[in-house]
Amino acid sequence: MMFILLTVKTMLLSEFKIDERYLAHTPCETLISHSNLTLEYFHKIVAHKNLHLLIDNLLQKIDSENFDLLKEMFINTIFLHDIGKTNIYFQAKKMNNEHFKDYKNKTNSSEHSSFSSKMFIDHYMIKIKMLPDQKTREKFKFILYIFSYHQAKHHGNLSVVEEYQKEKIYWTYLDMFEIPHFEFYILNKLLFSLLVSSDYYATTDYMSGLKTDDFGAFSSSKKQKLNELFSTFTCKLKNDDGINTLRSEMFQEAEDNLLKNLDKNIFYLEAPTGSGKTITSINLALKLLENNDHVNKLFYIFPFNTLVEQTKNVFDGIFKKELTIEIINSITPITIDEKDQEDVESNYEKSYVNRLFFHAPAIITTHVAFFDILFGTSKEDNFPLWQLANSVIILDEIQSYNNHLWWYMVEFFDKYAALLNMKIIIMSATLPKLDYFLEEKNNFVALIGDKKKRDLFQHKLFKDRVKINFLLDKTEKMTIPRLVEILKKQPKDKKILFEFIKKQSAREFYNAIKDEFKNVYELSGDDNKAYRQYVINKSKTESLIIVATQVIEAGVDIDMDIGFKDISTIDSEEQFMGRINRSCLREGVVYFFDMDDVEKIYRGDNRLGMDLKEPKYQDILKNKEFDLYYGEVLERIKTDKSKFKCGLMTSHDYFDEAIKKLNYKKIKEEMTLIKSDTFTLYFPFQIDLSLYKNVKEFNGLAETLLTDGKLDGQKVWDAFIALNDIEGFAKKEVAKSSIQALMQFFTFNILRFNDKYVLPHYDEEKGGIYLVSNYAEYITEDGKFNRKKYLGLKDDIFL
Repeated sequence: MMFILLTVKTMLLSEFKIDERYLAHTPCETLISHSNLTLEYFHKIVAHKNLHLLIDNLLQKIDSENFDLLKEMFINTIFLHDIGKTNIYFQAKKMNNEHFKDYKNKTNSSEHSSFSSKMFIDHYMIKIKMLPDQKTREKFKFILYIFSYHQAKHHGNLSVVEEYQKEKIYWTYLDMFEIPHFEFYILNKLLFSLLVSSDYYATTDYMSGLKTDDFGAFSSSKKQKLNELFSTFTCKLKNDDGINTLRSEMFQEAEDNLLKNLDKNIFYLEAPTGSGKTITSINLALKLLENNDHVNKLFYIFPFNTLVEQTKNVFDGIFKKELTIEIINSITPITIDEKDQEDVESNYEKSYVNRLFFHAPAIITTHVAFFDILFGTSKEDNFPLWQLANSVIILDEIQSYNNHLWWYMVEFFDKYAALLNMKIIIMSATLPKLDYFLEEKNNFVALIGDKKKRDLFQHKLFKDRVKINFLLDKTEKMTIPRLVEILKKQPKDKKILFEFIKKQSAREFYNAIKDEFKNVYELSGDDNKAYRQYVINKSKTESLIIVATQVIEAGVDIDMDIGFKDISTIDSEEQFMGRINRSCLREGVVYFFDMDDVEKIYRGDNRLGMDLKEPKYQDILKNKEFDLYYGEVLERIKTDKSKFKCGLMTSHDYFDEAIKKLNYKKIKEEMTLIKSDTFTLYFPFQIDLSLYKNVKEFNGLAETLLTDGKLDGQKVWDAFIALNDIEGFAKKEVAKSSIQALMQFFTFNILRFNDKYVLPHYDEEKGGIYLVSNYAEYITEDGKFNRKKYLGLKDDIFL
């Protein structure tokens, strides 16, 4: 079958007068060979991820009457992506092709991508003109131009499609074509992903001799083995004490409701802190993998890198070496594939490709990476998109997303999940039911029924896990001296946590108590990762006081006895309470106070005004009635997004228009989770490794990075600069990932206040990172960044 297919495709290439003279890559890969190999990898991907039916279904939604032509155009967008390399000037200048040497010194363009799209359009215009009616012909012209856009961009970034072929694409007639816009957006994102992926695999196959056959998936036998191991693990957990009985009931209820709704795509798992959501979610993922032959991959998505390593340890503890699970984020080194000990260069190439395309069957990554895949515009963003199809995706703590995105986000989740058969489990102790924004809610299932959820949240082991006290006075704000006096009345043998919403207040309180009390530590965004881990480790074995900013909410593995918090939003309060008596083995106490104005920290947030100053929200927090709270938040978001802007359209209408017109740039900008523009500063201080024995990144460090037993930031920077001397792109990227894992301990971000803002002081810039060699003034003995002092230098420098 493949031979027949390739023969037919070779005949198609001959229609473009492509023969063996034309090269795709030097030294001697022909354009025919590259085109055929690209098509071969496309079919490998489709077979591996079971995409046949998904692609057909998407195409049917665009046009069922002319399905065969549409599918042919879709596949040939990929197969014919490089036909523009027949440009004789490309052959002469880029390929040094002897057959075209007479054109080498000409000034004509040697570009090929736009040539490919033009030739593709010309070829299919002939077929489209043969369609029976004018409306269908115009519709297919539109689709043709859109498909060709992705050919033109296959060496760049997706941007604003409306700026492409402006005079030929009739955007004003778009509604007449009756093309469902979410489906068309997802179809074209998938097309681009498959095009650039197939092209990359084929190019790597030729250039590096690296043939890819394993794209990372669970086989049936592996699914069965994982289920057996998990069953053995859960049997060991079973006992009759109170909290484990509750966990078992929740575990079973979630499983039963999942198995009744296997045809659905999005599942809510809402349960209290300490109820075992992680173990329950793993069970649900295994059930989804077991009950659907096409589903063959698992993604675990977290808001913070701190949660990533914790969950990896849980998986490793359960499945040992039976499960290949990879962490993919900006601070984890690329795992070296060492299957072929004889070919080190091939190992680097293989390892880099594995990271680029998410080849492990189980992936742990972050919300930011997930959104980059769904909405990003670069090739690298789009490479793994097809991997999400027929996958289980566990999303943890989605309430941490910017709530201005919730409406747009759930529309995309709903469509992506249904069209690509993504099985999404959304879990949290504070879970907004985002399907509120949708007219059709049939694709969503709550895995914990209302009665069971009420029983869980109201059970004394969870509800009374932490006793709540309100130190709130509507007429008077909390002060530092008063808070110090309250602290003096607390037991001396307890682990006590303070959280402030302003860094300055945290620093002032820390300075007020550090000399009067023992074992006091401060944690904020101005601490390096090693110091944060050092303090967290101390909290596991010692009584201490931690003064922190909101970094402590960010999935930190910490369990304290008493908590004090400056009020902000209800979900933040519950997240903070999750750091107190987390084990449910003792009595926890939390005190809420009002010190700093939350409006200045959460500008424009739809949750403002719904806080603990009102008795109503105190009751919601005490009784864990988060549905009531989120009902108000969701209504406020919908009202805001439904307001008319400039008298023409609502905010939601404008976003809908961007989807309809495939404004990739606008969609990416709108759906970016972290929008702050920052400078990254690097301070080459030294870290005493004897203080940080449990930091994974410090294991097995090369002697070349050490000075007197300390990790030397200058030597790490020198290793970063030396990356330029490494030959081979893949080898350099693998080395870079290892160096970046260490550089995070020496880097701090500061806001770029505007486009003209200039850093007060730095010595060298490399790769967007600014080296500050004279760091002594700005870095304390425990590695804390004195941000105020650094920023305060600005006026002096220019005097």
